[in-house]
Amino acid sequence: MGSKRLSDAVSEIVELAATGAVVNTRQAVVNAWDDVDADGQYLAGIEGMQARVSAKTRSFRLSTKSRRSDAEPELPFNLPAVVAIDDEGAVLLSTRSLSRSQFMQAISVRQKQIKDAETLLREWKRALKAADLFWERNPDWSFGQCLDAILGISA
Repeated sequence: MGSKRLSDAVSEIVELAATGAVVNTRQAVVNAWDDVDADGQYLAGIEGMQARVSAKTRSFRLSTKSRRSDAEPELPFNLPAVVAIDDEGAVLLSTRSLSRSQFMQAISVRQKQIKDAETLLREWKRALKAADLFWERNPDWSFGQCLDAILGISA
């Protein structure tokens, strides 16, 4: 067990990627794990398990309890069986047990996630549009080289 704080180990991995290195995050975490202190390893374990719960929540689908044949009706929609009703995804409830207000809260959470994703997508598209002015003439350039050109920085 090491003496490095978890946040420092995470920052080192992200900073390595920011320098242009190709980083396999799983391997980087394995390599850094023994340098992280006990508190950091405990916290990382909790966060890792929480991420797995969130992923499983998104893929676990709502269905009729015991559909025995193709002749029985199917639901006219496809929802997860378990849903987060807060922005952090920390509060999970069975979709079947939701009250109307909780159902509306789940919709509100999804709408915020979509809005945030759309905002980020717009930024990616704005960046592409700006970089395309340089990529048209220099198709082998990296995005960083386009950024430098946008900023008027000569290499």
